[in-house]
Amino acid sequence: MRTTSKRRGAGLLAATMALVIALTGCGSSSSASSAGTAGGDNSNGYGEVTLELGFNGDFTTMADAVIGAAERLNEKYAAEGIDTHITIEADYQTIDNTEFHNNIVFAHKSGDAPDIFICDTDVAGFVNAGCVLDITDVMTDAMAEGICTPCTVNGKVYAMPFDMPLRVIYYSKADLAKIGWTQEQIDALPQQIASGEVTLEDFMALCREVVEKGGATYGLVHRPGAGNDFYDLLNAVGGRYYDEEGNLVFDEAGITRLFQLLYDNAQVTKITPTNLNQMGWDTINKMVGTGEAFAYFGPMFSATYVANAAGLETDAFAEQEAFVLFPQSEYSDAPFCVSAPQFMAISADTEYPELCKEIFRELQGDSADLLAHHSAVTFSLSSVTAANSMEEITSSPILAPVTYMADYVKNIPAIDDATTLRGLIFDQIVSLELGQTTVEQAVQDVKTQAQLNIDDLIME
Repeated sequence: MRTTSKRRGAGLLAATMALVIALTGCGSSSSASSAGTAGGDNSNGYGEVTLELGFNGDFTTMADAVIGAAERLNEKYAAEGIDTHITIEADYQTIDNTEFHNNIVFAHKSGDAPDIFICDTDVAGFVNAGCVLDITDVMTDAMAEGICTPCTVNGKVYAMPFDMPLRVIYYSKADLAKIGWTQEQIDALPQQIASGEVTLEDFMALCREVVEKGGATYGLVHRPGAGNDFYDLLNAVGGRYYDEEGNLVFDEAGITRLFQLLYDNAQVTKITPTNLNQMGWDTINKMVGTGEAFAYFGPMFSATYVANAAGLETDAFAEQEAFVLFPQSEYSDAPFCVSAPQFMAISADTEYPELCKEIFRELQGDSADLLAHHSAVTFSLSSVTAANSMEEITSSPILAPVTYMADYVKNIPAIDDATTLRGLIFDQIVSLELGQTTVEQAVQDVKTQAQLNIDDLIME
């Protein structure tokens, strides 16, 4: 198959681009259609077809999976005598997600959107803008249970999850050894958290103990910008930011507990740097990778950046670092992790919706190994259940120890304005950690701004 790869600047991209599925499951009994049906009403096929692929990100394995699936479909079409041959023109970007999202929306308005494109977490925003195709009929029971929840809007699926990245807590096994923990104690901690024996309060106390005994300079760090990681910590302290219908919620008591925890970490126990949010990713990743920081909460795929920042190969990093669930707290019911899939969507404007759908079906079936490879490279479990049993995942020193976490996954629905609220929350976290405001004032300030900037916000 001929594959054209293009790299353009953000400005050029902007110019060229001027359930009946319940929220507890992804698909039901429908199965992937055969390669022979790709011609649809065109009984002899489509002939030579070029599909544009829009991709944004550091790891190109998602795009590689699409290209590989198209190549395998071409082989099937040729074998079955179907006159269809797909060429993928891939446009790779490494720009801000919001900028890429806006470029896609602008491209849709001008009729220039790529046929298939990486879809950020704001699936609802794409749906509201009319950019994406309803692909409910594509999703099958090959997908992991609940994995399509974040890309389901009003009971319809609008994007395909390509992976199951987990947002978790990292901790340094080496730091625990420094303060006298035995290997047996270190190895037991993940299951003690999973069973509820070790709580969030216990883990925060451990972060302090590691610092006090000289195991690390800092006990707990986090990302330097707004992100859904903070929503995870909100959940861990018993708060919530959405209800059963997927409506955005302002949980004042939960946000108060979140703010108090982060304020105490920076200003009282000092296990978090007060100026953490002024540090760059490289600095924070290096702190985690070298054990200067004992623990970190965020996505597992960041382990790649963390290991690179510390100059570690994968095996060495796996020896040093462990990943655990968010522990149960006195305000919550159970430990958990959060699935944060990366999605691919099909443009609502594509001339070849059925061919695009066939690529997605192929990835759920005969080409699931391409998704297993993507997951192994990005340190994520796979969105396709069968792929999680493939050797690339089961032999991974990073992934093999965390396969049990699939039983603890929270799948978050698509929520309008969740990005707006998280930005407002993060602004207050910065001020709290710097000691520039109080918890009470921060809660009131974020409450006021949320009510002014977010329509239909449910106040609790």
